[in-house]
Amino acid sequence: MTKLRKTASVALSVTMIITMTACNESPSQGISAPSSSLSAATTTTAAVTTTDPDENAATDEKIRDVINEEYVPSGNAGTVKFLGYNDIRNRSTEVYSIFTSEKYGGEIEYISSSSGDAYFEKLGVLIASGDSPDCTTYEWQSYPYGLKRNLYEPLDEYVNLESPIWEGIAHLAEDFVYEGKHYYYPYQTITNFAINYNRKEVIEAGLTDPYDLYLQNNWTWDTFRELCVEWCNIDDEKIGYAGTHAMSFVATTGVPLIDVRKDGTIVNNINDPNLARAMQFASTLYRDGLVYQNEFVDWLSPQLWAKNSDRVLFYGMNPDWVYSEAASAVQNLKGVENDICGVVSDFAFVPFPRDPSSETYTIAYDTFGYMVPKGAKNIEGAIDWIHLNRIYEIDEEVRATARDRAINPEPVYYIEGKYEGMRKWQLVWDPELYDLWIDMKDPTKFNFVFEDCNGFDSELITAKDKLFGGPLFDGDSWTQLSEEYAPVIEAMINEYR
Repeated sequence: MTKLRKTASVALSVTMIITMTACNESPSQGISAPSSSLSAATTTTAAVTTTDPDENAATDEKIRDVINEEYVPSGNAGTVKFLGYNDIRNRSTEVYSIFTSEKYGGEIEYISSSSGDAYFEKLGVLIASGDSPDCTTYEWQSYPYGLKRNLYEPLDEYVNLESPIWEGIAHLAEDFVYEGKHYYYPYQTITNFAINYNRKEVIEAGLTDPYDLYLQNNWTWDTFRELCVEWCNIDDEKIGYAGTHAMSFVATTGVPLIDVRKDGTIVNNINDPNLARAMQFASTLYRDGLVYQNEFVDWLSPQLWAKNSDRVLFYGMNPDWVYSEAASAVQNLKGVENDICGVVSDFAFVPFPRDPSSETYTIAYDTFGYMVPKGAKNIEGAIDWIHLNRIYEIDEEVRATARDRAINPEPVYYIEGKYEGMRKWQLVWDPELYDLWIDMKDPTKFNFVFEDCNGFDSELITAKDKLFGGPLFDGDSWTQLSEEYAPVIEAMINEYR
């Protein structure tokens, strides 16, 4: 019989989950990851920051212009006031460059805010004072929490979903209809969570590469658990799994905790047998001592995981964010002369393992896009920005070159400062992983499920984190938790019915 590692005595507090109330992109257990979750078109444009100030010196990198005639902008977008906790001008320098060109005639005025409750509080104050911003990012709590509080403008008269530029994603906009009106038009789908690992460590330990299991359609809960057991049997310092809570395992069943349907019906699935089955599986991981128990810190960041991936086998978190941050942690070192450039890292990822009761892979997904706050003075400028981002996302030239730029980035060199003439570190994607990442955003390649409970009050999000985190990291009983929280959740969502 396979020996199981003794369960660590230190309980993982649910407070390891940095509570998300407005932040789709917070670095937190159980929620989505930061803004490196970009489209294929913008993968290589995110800024690289290090501990060396001179690494931000000018380089010879060129900004491309992208022309697309699917949408004709006014040419007078003007200044769009954007409220957020991340500056959208840095999300894609190319998109921002186009927006400020003569063709669009726009500019972005960035209004900084904290995330979470403070974000919605500031938005509400600005609206009430008559100083509404013109644009914000869609947040999980925008729908239905923000819409119920009348924080956004309907955009039906400005956006034509029958236009070719919305093909392939228009049905997702329909999922966010509120009281018969459209408020949110996502311009891209983004990955939610995946299983990240160090391929070199896996191979050296004599374990089967999860990517190979995925290609063989044998990447399931069972094979995931078997690898965790084999890894932890190597020595008592090994940890099988860390990262997000069990929500992603639940998602593989195809059943979310809360389902807000197109007709407005809100369904509480806490007593669904599929949830119980997934959570019982999660409970076995804790029972057998396979999960993270705060051995390093409460929350294990991608960088810290990367440096300890010889101990922690699997890390559940947003794949493109982790892929970039992990590679940077071991390649983009202090002092440019020490950087490892032009090399694919040892890190890899696969989707969360398939529910063995299903024949197909089902994964949680997310979207990204922008909304217009109530009382915005420059709605037309915000609409230009929304359309430009969608056009850039689907531009044939951009999409044709994005993959090559990711797997074979053109070297960039410093042209000033103490690093003049030296190469700047850039992420280099493994071609197979890049293709998998793209596939994981394609509803024709995977079944998608969306967890709507994140769109309600903070109390429901906290309850969700306890429900999905407790059995996996603390050894709590799912049966007891579900019985306790079923009426509580019903009371929380009744306000929205």
